Amino acid sequence: MTNIQMNVKNINHMIILLLFLPVQLHPQTLSQIQAESFIRSLINEDTNLYQYLDPHELQLSDRFGIQYEKVEQKFLISYDLDYDLKEDIRNKKLKYEIEIQRLHNEFSRIQFIIPEKNYQKDFYFKAHNLISPISYYTRDWSHLESKHFNFIISDTSYWNSYCVDNLEQFYIKISELLGFTKEQEEKIQSEKIYYFLCKDEKEIKQLTGFNTRGMYNIAYDFVITTFNAHYHELIHFLINYKLKSLPLYTHPFLREGFAVAFGGRGGKEPRVILSLGFFLYKSKMLDYFDLLNKNSYYKYDASMSYPVSGLYNYFLIEELGIERYLSLYIKYSGTYEDVSQMNIVQDDLPTLERWQEFLNEFKENKTIGFDYNCPQVFQILHDTKAEILENCDRYYFSIKDTLIISSGDEQKRYKSRKFEEIFPNKRYNGEKYLIMASNDEISVYNLYTNCLIANFVSAFSEPVEIVPLHDGFYKFSVPKRIFDEEFRDIFKNMGSN
Repeated sequence: MTNIQMNVKNINHMIILLLFLPVQLHPQTLSQIQAESFIRSLINEDTNLYQYLDPHELQLSDRFGIQYEKVEQKFLISYDLDYDLKEDIRNKKLKYEIEIQRLHNEFSRIQFIIPEKNYQKDFYFKAHNLISPISYYTRDWSHLESKHFNFIISDTSYWNSYCVDNLEQFYIKISELLGFTKEQEEKIQSEKIYYFLCKDEKEIKQLTGFNTRGMYNIAYDFVITTFNAHYHELIHFLINYKLKSLPLYTHPFLREGFAVAFGGRGGKEPRVILSLGFFLYKSKMLDYFDLLNKNSYYKYDASMSYPVSGLYNYFLIEELGIERYLSLYIKYSGTYEDVSQMNIVQDDLPTLERWQEFLNEFKENKTIGFDYNCPQVFQILHDTKAEILENCDRYYFSIKDTLIISSGDEQKRYKSRKFEEIFPNKRYNGEKYLIMASNDEISVYNLYTNCLIANFVSAFSEPVEIVPLHDGFYKFSVPKRIFDEEFRDIFKNMGSN
């Protein structure tokens, strides 16, 4: 046989192999028969659903041992088909369609569709195994680990080491408040809290199916958020972890109230939200009584119900202690139907006299003040745009409108989402604090966490106050405890450079 004949024969073999190659590329992808079998099991609520779940996903879902009453498949919480739809399909009142879409490599997606209801639910698979959309969409994201956290990050330029330390310190504070055992602490260190930082709300919707800025994913105990310091959603996980076995639903006055009391709300630290709650209650715009019924709770916008319930829950824990509070939390938890009918009774709460005493003490804890004539103050900054004085407790500011302060711990290559939101046409250079003043409002931001850490709004003051303006400068004071660095040291280092 000549060389030419041998080459022709080899080419023919290659062509034959190539004809079979598409079949061999993804031998492990989901088949139509497997997809239909999974959907039937889901509709019929078969007990064999675990056979479809990826083993690693099951381990993730079960890693903290949290159990919810009357929930057999924790990994399906929020991922399951609606119960009423399944009932109608079983009774042959509805018809459905399924389509399989091939994704990257061995990944695929089942689209479950009920045309009559304009309903669609997607299920993701790796080979033959069910995974969460979170696992699929974040498969190429960056991973960072700390003592208690596993951070999964879409765009690392919006992340910084300061937030790692901040979340670690926050975890320690709440774990101490809740009274974690040694075993619980060791479990957190071993298994890690998964914290997913998305670059925008579009990514969150991909991961969760919900159009939100952040949430606690109960099925896998993930915190999924656009905030790089989302204390509120982290607290939802930590209290469930403390309780370990609990009903799936809790009265929102307690569930959201606890998270607000110690975690604030996305982008706003607790002291800011609690001060707003104090104003709303004292001005008679909203009474905590109006929030004790679950259905009534949702009649109010979250911008009102969350601050008031947060303030009252902060009071509750101070008054009852954490163990009695957790007993109350469990008492007002149950099935969706149970909680829908729940009304927290005043007999289970402290007396009105104790509540009023708490409010009187809270009123004295004013964050931003306008008493500028304090003795024993020392100047630490003075230029054409601002002056800062200090004493042992407070900083006294005199600014034209905006003051941006750098830090001794500059976060290089970090981009502040809050800075970009407020100043879309300005360059961010790693500054840490942003202070803005006008006649009606003072806002103090930590740009490393993108959180509002102190705030005064004229419309929310009683009696109504405006920010004092003298010779073109707004004058006010802020407690030093709001900041975690000494300004004197910052400005001294800036001067030495």
